[in-house]
Amino acid sequence: MFSILPYLRDDDQMISKPFKPLIFAVLFITVSLVAMQFLQDTLVFHRQLIEKGQWWRIISGNLVHANTAHLLLNLSGLWIMAFLFIDTLSAKTFIISSLIMSIFVGLGLFYLDPSLLKYYGFSGVLYGLFFVGGVTAILSKDYFTGISVILFVIVKLIWDLIYGGNASSEELIGIPVAVNAHLYGIVGAFIISIFLYVSER
Repeated sequence: MFSILPYLRDDDQMISKPFKPLIFAVLFITVSLVAMQFLQDTLVFHRQLIEKGQWWRIISGNLVHANTAHLLLNLSGLWIMAFLFIDTLSAKTFIISSLIMSIFVGLGLFYLDPSLLKYYGFSGVLYGLFFVGGVTAILSKDYFTGISVILFVIVKLIWDLIYGGNASSEELIGIPVAVNAHLYGIVGAFIISIFLYVSER
């Protein structure tokens, strides 16, 4: 029977390798996110167009940004995540997790946030990646980094859910912060983390 576990399992040998595939995977995503800005109108999460059959926007909406500042903000977070977990998060886990969390974010926004008409950005996936990275650190016995990052992400999410998105961030990116996207990204990350934990046992 098909199992996702072999695909999510981190490579135990990657710590000893001078070659870090994660950096190349993050570089590929970086170039892709920049390039996709030129296709913003075609890729943005647009509720009415999704309802008309343009289903790919559920996923691709995570890959375009409202403006250059929004893009750079998420890219900086992506590279911070990469260097934090360079020795514990495999490129394979990074790529598969990004895809799964893009689906969770897109479907969550489409079905659970009917008032949201448009969505831009990688931040929902990025929240999830920090969570998954924290779990891989814990599984690699780097408890301080893993627990600290997971706690920070959860506290930040709870704060945003209670008090709303940061006003300065909203001014910078030119759109309201879609806090629920961060929630759906972490829900997806939690499910992925269960598979990662089971694969290590």
